Amino acid sequence: MNIYTLNALIAVLALVVTIAFGLLKKPENWITYYLRNFLGVFFIFSGVVKAIDPLGTAFKMEDYFNVFTKYVPVLEPFWDFCVSLAVPISVFMVILEIVLGVALILGTLPKLTLALYVGIMVFFTFLTGFTAYTGEVTDCGCFGDFLKLEPFVSFLKDIFLSILLAIVIFFHKHIKFVFDKKVAFISLGILTLVATAFSLRNCYDLPVVDFRAYHVGQDLMKGKSTEGLDAGETLTYYTLVKDGEPSKRVSSKDYMDKKMWQDKSWTIDKDKTESEVIREAELPKIKDFLLYDKNDTDQADSLLSIKGYHFFVSTYYPDKSSLEGFQRINKLVGEAKKDGVSAVGITSGDLAQAEKWANNQYEFYNLDATPIKTMMRSNPGVVLLKDATIVGKYHHNTLPTWAEIKKDLKIK
Repeated sequence: MNIYTLNALIAVLALVVTIAFGLLKKPENWITYYLRNFLGVFFIFSGVVKAIDPLGTAFKMEDYFNVFTKYVPVLEPFWDFCVSLAVPISVFMVILEIVLGVALILGTLPKLTLALYVGIMVFFTFLTGFTAYTGEVTDCGCFGDFLKLEPFVSFLKDIFLSILLAIVIFFHKHIKFVFDKKVAFISLGILTLVATAFSLRNCYDLPVVDFRAYHVGQDLMKGKSTEGLDAGETLTYYTLVKDGEPSKRVSSKDYMDKKMWQDKSWTIDKDKTESEVIREAELPKIKDFLLYDKNDTDQADSLLSIKGYHFFVSTYYPDKSSLEGFQRINKLVGEAKKDGVSAVGITSGDLAQAEKWANNQYEFYNLDATPIKTMMRSNPGVVLLKDATIVGKYHHNTLPTWAEIKKDLKIK
């Protein structure tokens, strides 16, 4: 799915809402009523997608706050404070998106709703504009991992929504309740509680839907391979120089096809060689999955070549990981070891410290925090593989026993 398909889907859903609710209470202005529902459905969809994985939004906000430190260093203590509150800030934003979408459709508190809409649109447009202009934080996370947008496309999306919002604000007097006032407020209250509970549930446990590349069923060896992918196209330009002659710029293709290299009187000025990307190379779904041992040797392929069932125990922020979670995981690993199931650890921090938390039951390897966070939204967490394929992912808060895992996956 791309942004155009998504917009078309939201447009259809908004039309359905407009017709269905319009039959209950005929609106004064059908066009404004439709735009109001389009914005409402858009915000609800965007919020729900992020509510499925609120930690993903928190990680993205951390990236922004860390980058802001570079651009506005005088406010570094404030940005550090925001980083420490990234999760509650993100949960609040997600719930606010959903609530505003519902409120706009129901017609509750229109002035307050539109004022908050303006605030959140200014905030989102600033973030996407900042990303598009600076190239920092390559993905704004507008739709979580469900849909990745190019920074400039995301910025244009927010400009488009802002224009629609301006139109709705201009005709705000046409915003009326679609139900009885009491029913509308009760409905808004119930849906707010549901959105809050759903978001918090996905913080406490793994997301109910995994949109990331490290989902159950993914073969990590195939996922990190470049075999069969488009290598892209890059054109190199040489500057040829010759005594007594003006220099000339030629492409590498012409240089080879016309056998210009045979004329030894012309030489390449290497300092002026330039490259132009005609078509970007296709990247594997899983990139940067490099597991370094204590000797800084990448052991990823070796560890993914283990046959049968085996565990990856991960922690992306070792200093913030749950020690109680490690204790539960260590117990699980110990139970599975009796059945010949091995385990290794993955961390972005100090290997020796991580192995202490593991009671030296398994060896740890270093991996950058970003792919660890992408793979596992639990700190620490457990990934169960069969050969190189992920067959199970478990949060330390809801960790099953090895007997339960065996029964669930029918492991003998």
